[in-house]
Amino acid sequence: MAKPHQDEPFFITEEVEAGLLAAGYVFEPPPISCTLRLRDVLGGMSDAELASQPGEIAGEERKHRQNKTFSAS
Repeated sequence: MAKPHQDEPFFITEEVEAGLLAAGYVFEPPPISCTLRLRDVLGGMSDAELASQPGEIAGEERKHRQNKTFSAS
């Protein structure tokens, strides 16, 4: 029998959650949850905060801001 994939996201509907609660299951969300895309989080950072962030997506946001600066001039 195959083991379920523990690293994949797990989503349930409100109806399923209500059924689980009625059956006595205690629903506990994961300790860390994210409701925003990383691009949206980075877009809300100041230039100084963004400068300290590693990664390709942060680099793309920095380039995007540079292009906006050059376009506005």
